[in-house]
Amino acid sequence: MRERQSSDWVIDLNGRHGIEAQVEHALSIHPTLTLLKASTTSFDRLDFQVLSAGEQLVQLELKAKRQPLSKGWRDLRPEVRPEDLFVLDELALRKIVDAGRFAFLLVRDIPQARWVLWTVGDLLVASRARPARTLDRGAGTHLKGKLLFDLSEAGFATHDLQEALDAIAATTRRLDAWWSDIAPWPPLPATG
Repeated sequence: MRERQSSDWVIDLNGRHGIEAQVEHALSIHPTLTLLKASTTSFDRLDFQVLSAGEQLVQLELKAKRQPLSKGWRDLRPEVRPEDLFVLDELALRKIVDAGRFAFLLVRDIPQARWVLWTVGDLLVASRARPARTLDRGAGTHLKGKLLFDLSEAGFATHDLQEALDAIAATTRRLDAWWSDIAPWPPLPATG
């Protein structure tokens, strides 16, 4: 895995706006989720705050997987199919967990043309590798915590954004029961 360069941030941020707009539009017309706020430029909140049909505040963090991961990343999880590897910042995971049990991570997996949805519970029980990545920010080198997940372990996967949002709405109704149950965390059936 190569060192992260300052120019990588520009590419990442520019490519993200189209996906954010797509999700924001889909949330704004969803029949059972009410978009309260898009916070995609905030560093303190998850990307979207919505209200479920049961008036539960739900928060959604959006990430994108733009390309297959390099060999250096693949070597960290050789047991996982390369197309299922996904890197998430430790800080992003902490923010999702901090938002509570009604927070979700929605990943747009561009190479596989799918949407992958994780509940907080899914993220907590998922297998992962935990490498640190070197980050060059011009004022010296820093380490950034990374988590390498297997997308096939997510609670839900589909090729349709509407189905992913429907899964958020349906899952929100079940989360309190799952959260308090002694049974293993239940995966939702993947559709695509």
